[in-house]
Amino acid sequence: MGRIWLATRPDAVLWVESAGGGLQVGYAGDWLADADDAVWESASPERRALASLAWDPRFGDRAQDLVVLTHDADPDAIEADLQAALLTDAELAAGEVAWRELPDPFGFWHSDPCAPDTPADLTAGRSHHEEEH
Repeated sequence: MGRIWLATRPDAVLWVESAGGGLQVGYAGDWLADADDAVWESASPERRALASLAWDPRFGDRAQDLVVLTHDADPDAIEADLQAALLTDAELAAGEVAWRELPDPFGFWHSDPCAPDTPADLTAGRSHHEEEH
């Protein structure tokens, strides 16, 4: 479980939870990286401290923070799969405009297993508010 920074949604913090064979990914707010002063001031002291502690000059507080607990799994295979999900150097260099054009693997509220006729990115572009209604 943890927070992820998805290239196709560079402003959104996504929260990942997994147990057994299930996976849930949900919208957890926005990164403070491009936030204005009012957003910073309204953020909790803990949120501001967390953002400041790991601040990157280029990416701000955007980060991947995942904890993976497994039983009888190959840690090398898990790490390889997670590494393969990261942007390549060329994709990273292309910038945020290009990232938004990449295939979105989750949408805002995606749970596994997907319905057979529902692509994972069906909810791409829908807001958190739209997902709740």
